[in-house]
Amino acid sequence: MIATVTLNPSLDLTVSVDKLVVDDVIRMKGMRKDPGGKGINVSRVVNTLGGATIAYGFIGGHEGGALSVLLAEEGILTSFIAIEGDTRINVIISELETGTQTRINADGPRVKVEDLDRLRTRLWKMGGLYCAAQFMVFAGSIPPGLTRTVYRDLIEEARDRGIRPVLDTDGEALKHGVKAGPYMIKPNTYELERLVGRELRNAGDEEIIKAAREVVDMGVEVVAVTRGKKNAVLVAGGKVYLGIPPEVKTVSAVGAGDSFLAAFLLALLQGKGFEEAFRWGLAAGSATAMTPGTELLRADDFQRLLAEAVVKEV
Repeated sequence: MIATVTLNPSLDLTVSVDKLVVDDVIRMKGMRKDPGGKGINVSRVVNTLGGATIAYGFIGGHEGGALSVLLAEEGILTSFIAIEGDTRINVIISELETGTQTRINADGPRVKVEDLDRLRTRLWKMGGLYCAAQFMVFAGSIPPGLTRTVYRDLIEEARDRGIRPVLDTDGEALKHGVKAGPYMIKPNTYELERLVGRELRNAGDEEIIKAAREVVDMGVEVVAVTRGKKNAVLVAGGKVYLGIPPEVKTVSAVGAGDSFLAAFLLALLQGKGFEEAFRWGLAAGSATAMTPGTELLRADDFQRLLAEAVVKEV
């Protein structure tokens, strides 16, 4: 099983318009609601690809209830902690004429220390499904009320219980989390440059590999760097791999990195090696990029793109 922990989930509202015009009335061409949050996206993709998953996190209010219902409709097992505030709503405005998106993300509700304690009890003391988790993914932003070190503490607790912790976040939360030695991180270029402290957005493959190796030296076993349409990089098991994503028309990049991570871990869980897991991740990320708004991959697209993902050891 792959467990996910999303401290700041969201209800994602995607609105499609022909063109975004300021100070004018615009008619919607379409609207959809999706469960949101990086960890929840991982659980959704694992479920779509036939894997077992359980999603932990905090929910509150009507929006939290709607989030739970949407996940239940997808057949995803959840174990949420109810809090006083309302689960945040993120709005994505998709312009059909330009193919661009405007994202408006909320901070999220305040989470109390006692809420976090209740989550810890749910994770570690129930003696339940978490015991079956080989991987536990800690992902996304940290909500108001919790410290920037919360992921570091949870990673240490997971590792002490024999679970391989995976971290996918940004900024100070990532810097602190890496100090706990997670099994894996999956930054994009911008997240990696903030972690190593230098600009990488125009860097070539060699510079990205060098930065990824620096993170391995910090105590992380597996570092996968996704770079959109550019070559991805994987440093794992003492080897370095370059991944060439399948060529697809990008409709929306939202959730592509989460999809990569979900498929990569599911492949490892099924006994695949790092090279094949990398191919799974590349195919999953590209399949999600083909879908609109916050919609994630379709299983048939993933299967088709697997044959087009290229991985080379360097």
